[in-house]
Amino acid sequence: MNGPAVQLIARDTFVAETSIKLDQMAIEMKALARELQLIKGDVSELRDEASRNYRFTEFLDREHKSRGNKLDDLGRRFDYLKSRFDAIHGNAKGDYHAFQNFEAVSRRLTELGALERDFRHISWKLKLSVGLFAASLVLWFVVLVTS
Repeated sequence: MNGPAVQLIARDTFVAETSIKLDQMAIEMKALARELQLIKGDVSELRDEASRNYRFTEFLDREHKSRGNKLDDLGRRFDYLKSRFDAIHGNAKGDYHAFQNFEAVSRRLTELGALERDFRHISWKLKLSVGLFAASLVLWFVVLVTS
Protein backbone atom coordinates (compact mmCIF):
# COMPACT_ATOMS: atom_id res chain seq x y z
CA MET A 1 0.00 0.00 0.00
CA ASN A 2 1.18 3.32 -0.90
CA GLY A 3 0.90 5.74 1.85
CA PRO A 4 0.33 9.37 1.34
CA ALA A 5 3.46 11.17 0.30
CA VAL A 6 4.65 13.26 3.12
CA GLN A 7 6.40 16.39 2.13
CA LEU A 8 9.82 16.78 3.57
CA ILE A 9 10.19 19.61 5.87
CA ALA A 10 13.04 22.10 5.41
CA ARG A 11 15.14 20.48 8.11
CA ASP A 12 14.96 17.06 6.45
CA THR A 13 15.92 18.58 3.10
CA PHE A 14 18.94 20.31 4.70
CA VAL A 15 20.03 17.07 6.38
CA ALA A 16 19.74 15.11 3.10
CA GLU A 17 21.71 17.71 1.12
CA THR A 18 24.37 17.96 3.84
CA SER A 19 24.70 14.17 3.92
CA ILE A 20 25.19 14.05 0.15
CA LYS A 21 27.78 16.84 0.29
CA LEU A 22 29.63 15.11 3.15
CA ASP A 23 29.72 11.85 1.16
CA GLN A 24 31.11 13.73 -1.87
CA MET A 25 33.72 15.42 0.32
CA ALA A 26 34.73 12.08 1.83
CA ILE A 27 35.19 10.59 -1.66
CA GLU A 28 37.17 13.64 -2.75
CA MET A 29 39.34 13.46 0.39
CA LYS A 30 40.11 9.78 -0.30
CA ALA A 31 41.14 10.68 -3.86
CA LEU A 32 43.32 13.51 -2.54
CA ALA A 33 44.88 11.16 0.03
CA ARG A 34 45.76 8.67 -2.74
CA GLU A 35 47.27 11.48 -4.84
CA LEU A 36 49.20 12.70 -1.79
CA GLN A 37 50.64 9.21 -1.24
CA LEU A 38 51.72 9.06 -4.90
CA ILE A 39 53.32 12.48 -4.59
CA LYS A 40 55.11 11.42 -1.39
CA GLY A 41 56.52 8.42 -3.26
CA ASP A 42 57.68 10.64 -6.13
CA VAL A 43 59.31 13.08 -3.71
CA SER A 44 61.04 10.19 -1.95
CA GLU A 45 62.36 8.88 -5.28
CA LEU A 46 63.57 12.37 -6.21
CA ARG A 47 65.27 12.72 -2.84
CA ASP A 48 67.01 9.36 -3.31
CA GLU A 49 68.11 10.32 -6.83
CA ALA A 50 69.43 13.66 -5.61
CA SER A 51 71.34 11.88 -2.84
CA ARG A 52 72.87 9.45 -5.35
CA ASN A 53 73.81 12.32 -7.66
CA TYR A 54 75.38 14.21 -4.75
CA ARG A 55 77.41 11.18 -3.69
CA PHE A 56 78.50 10.57 -7.29
CA THR A 57 79.54 14.22 -7.67
CA GLU A 58 81.52 14.00 -4.43
CA PHE A 59 83.17 10.84 -5.72
CA LEU A 60 84.11 12.57 -8.98
CA ASP A 61 85.49 15.55 -7.07
CA ARG A 62 87.59 13.29 -4.84
CA GLU A 63 88.85 11.37 -7.88
CA HIS A 64 89.68 14.62 -9.66
CA LYS A 65 91.59 15.93 -6.63
CA SER A 66 93.35 12.59 -6.21
CA ARG A 67 94.42 12.59 -9.86
CA GLY A 68 95.54 16.19 -9.56
CA ASN A 69 97.65 15.29 -6.53
CA LYS A 70 99.10 12.32 -8.37
CA LEU A 71 99.94 14.50 -11.37
CA ASP A 72 101.58 17.07 -9.09
CA ASP A 73 103.60 14.30 -7.45
CA LEU A 74 104.55 12.98 -10.89
CA GLY A 75 105.64 16.48 -11.92
CA ARG A 76 107.79 16.82 -8.79
CA ARG A 77 109.36 13.42 -9.44
CA PHE A 78 110.01 14.35 -13.04
CA ASP A 79 111.65 17.62 -11.99
CA TYR A 80 113.78 15.74 -9.44
CA LEU A 81 114.83 13.14 -12.00
CA LYS A 82 115.52 15.84 -14.58
CA SER A 83 117.72 17.72 -12.13
CA ARG A 84 119.59 14.49 -11.36
CA PHE A 85 119.97 13.74 -15.05
CA ASP A 86 121.20 17.28 -15.70
CA ALA A 87 123.63 16.91 -12.82
CA ILE A 88 124.95 13.68 -14.34
CA HIS A 89 125.16 14.76 -17.97
CA GLY A 90 124.17 18.34 -18.62
CA ASN A 91 126.33 20.11 -16.08
CA ALA A 92 129.52 18.06 -16.51
CA LYS A 93 131.19 20.90 -18.45
CA GLY A 94 134.00 18.71 -19.68
CA ASP A 95 134.73 17.10 -16.30
CA TYR A 96 134.83 13.46 -17.36
CA HIS A 97 137.25 12.34 -14.64
CA ALA A 98 134.38 10.90 -12.63
CA PHE A 99 134.06 8.09 -15.19
CA GLN A 100 137.66 6.84 -15.21
CA ASN A 101 136.94 3.35 -13.88
CA PHE A 102 134.39 0.67 -14.71
CA GLU A 103 132.76 0.84 -11.30
CA ALA A 104 131.76 4.50 -11.77
CA VAL A 105 130.46 3.80 -15.28
CA SER A 106 128.56 0.74 -14.03
CA ARG A 107 127.03 2.78 -11.18
CA ARG A 108 125.87 5.47 -13.63
CA LEU A 109 124.44 2.89 -16.02
CA THR A 110 122.60 1.23 -13.13
CA GLU A 111 121.10 4.61 -12.13
CA LEU A 112 120.06 5.28 -15.70
CA GLY A 113 118.49 1.78 -15.96
CA ALA A 114 116.54 2.40 -12.76
CA LEU A 115 115.47 5.77 -14.14
CA GLU A 116 114.25 4.11 -17.35
CA ARG A 117 112.28 1.51 -15.34
CA ASP A 118 110.76 4.29 -13.23
CA PHE A 119 109.71 6.16 -16.36
CA ARG A 120 108.11 3.04 -17.83
CA HIS A 121 106.29 2.33 -14.57
CA ILE A 122 105.10 5.93 -14.22
CA SER A 123 104.04 5.99 -17.88
CA TRP A 124 101.98 2.83 -17.38
CA LYS A 125 100.35 4.24 -14.24
CA LEU A 126 99.58 7.48 -16.04
CA LYS A 127 97.94 5.61 -18.94
CA LEU A 128 95.92 3.56 -16.47
CA SER A 129 94.85 6.69 -14.58
CA VAL A 130 93.81 8.42 -17.79
CA GLY A 131 91.85 5.33 -18.83
CA LEU A 132 90.07 5.14 -15.48
CA PHE A 133 89.34 8.86 -15.55
CA ALA A 134 87.90 8.57 -19.07
CA ALA A 135 85.79 5.58 -17.99
CA SER A 136 84.47 7.51 -14.98
CA LEU A 137 83.57 10.46 -17.22
CA VAL A 138 81.73 8.14 -19.62
CA LEU A 139 79.89 6.54 -16.71
CA TRP A 140 78.99 9.96 -15.31
CA PHE A 141 77.74 11.06 -18.75
CA VAL A 142 75.65 7.89 -19.11
CA VAL A 143 74.11 8.43 -15.67
CA LEU A 144 73.26 12.03 -16.53
CA VAL A 145 71.76 11.09 -19.91
CA THR A 146 69.65 8.27 -18.49
CA SER A 147 68.35 10.38 -15.59
